[in-house]
Amino acid sequence: MSSYDPFFWEIPVDPAVLDTLSSGQDDPLSALIKKLDQKETEEKNKNKQEVLAIIKDLIDTKLTEIQRKVVTLYFYQHKTQKDIACILGISQQAVSRHLFGVMRDGKKIGGAVRKLKKLCGELNITPEKWV
Repeated sequence: MSSYDPFFWEIPVDPAVLDTLSSGQDDPLSALIKKLDQKETEEKNKNKQEVLAIIKDLIDTKLTEIQRKVVTLYFYQHKTQKDIACILGISQQAVSRHLFGVMRDGKKIGGAVRKLKKLCGELNITPEKWV
């Protein structure tokens, strides 16, 4: 039977590598991880821009004129529902209905956001690809 050898489990490491790690400088593995993270971020940003262009096209072509105005003011110009109501000369409740629809017989009907979600689903556009 062999005897216990404490040096058997030691891994020889160049002291310069240990100095690099303790000094806070990037070791090769951390540099590689940062590079991969940056590439993933760039790819997500590219995907996000493509998806946003598709969504903008859906807004321009698949929504009614009033839905298009409400969505643009609400999501792109960051107006409140009350502000949109004043701008368009309709009630705040009407703005809400145009954006999010209404409950009728236990079902949500209408609404630009609901319509856009459905269209995005049909095109297989999911937030996981770019968020």
